[in-house]
Amino acid sequence: MRYRVVIKPKAEKELARVSKQNRGRMVKALQGLASNPFAGKKLTGNYHGYYSIRVWPYRIIYHIYKKEFLVIVIRIGHRQGVY
Repeated sequence: MRYRVVIKPKAEKELARVSKQNRGRMVKALQGLASNPFAGKKLTGNYHGYYSIRVWPYRIIYHIYKKEFLVIVIRIGHRQGVY
């Protein structure tokens, strides 16, 4: 079953700031979340319950709603400042 991927407005703005070359890689990664959202790393601390995938040098932070088959992307940013 494919998941539906929803990008929060803040994450949309962050994605718009990424260079065109890296943005294409980000879009591919976001499309990949629809088929396998559990491929990311489970986070702890302030982001307990969230997942992160790496699109070097960026990170995509998201939450999975299993019952609704839904992925909500909350942050997209450089690895040094996204957390």
